[in-house]
Amino acid sequence: MTPLVQINHINKIYGNRKDVIEAVKDISLPVYEGETLGLVGESGSGKSTLGKLLIGLEAPTSGEITYRDKVLWKKKRFMRPRPGEIQTVFQDPQSSLDPRLRVKQIIFEPLSALPLKERKEKGSIERLHALVKRVGLKVEHLDRYPHEFSGGQRQRIAIARALITGPSFIVLDEPTSALDVSVQAQVLNLLKELKQENQLTFLFISHNMSVIRYMCDRIAVMYKGGLVEIDETKNVLNHPKHDYTKMLLSSMLKVN
Repeated sequence: MTPLVQINHINKIYGNRKDVIEAVKDISLPVYEGETLGLVGESGSGKSTLGKLLIGLEAPTSGEITYRDKVLWKKKRFMRPRPGEIQTVFQDPQSSLDPRLRVKQIIFEPLSALPLKERKEKGSIERLHALVKRVGLKVEHLDRYPHEFSGGQRQRIAIARALITGPSFIVLDEPTSALDVSVQAQVLNLLKELKQENQLTFLFISHNMSVIRYMCDRIAVMYKGGLVEIDETKNVLNHPKHDYTKMLLSSMLKVN
């Protein structure tokens, strides 16, 4: 099976010679088309930094990332694939939504990078209304501002914003960790449904092994910037190989 995304020996180093932080250390892994790959680890493990390298927010120090066999980074420059092909949903919907914009403007914002013809097609009112309803919001919400919504509703707005361009690959960086438990379940179910309906590929970043277990086909475990284990979800859960993975699973069992 050919990977949609291939990460080869990626490193990300911050700081100078005297004060170096190795955020990502020699990571190599594939993300296959149609799967949900869970990237799990404690705070500071490097998982969110790896996500930023994939969406163009941070440049790798060394190594290579390809998307559909095309290199994403050349000489610190992000070689963006088709505009809107790669999207993201961030952890905190309150800080990721511009408080000065109405919901309609927020959802339409990513379309500005598309060619005019495609922008008109994907920015039709009919498509917008259908998308808003599909993520669990109402058409009348489009003229309101983010502060008028609950956390779960704001994250639904963020999901609609990610979907408006018709992406193939979405990086989900702790998309439910800021939400109440009951709302988390609703948003996770919505993401699962949307993935099937739109034939999406997810990189799902989380520190919560229970969420990863529910959402993911495979699990990649990061520890102190490095990749310590990767396998199908059932294998990682039932037969963890690394001591750090065993510790994460132990904490999950205590919560449950």
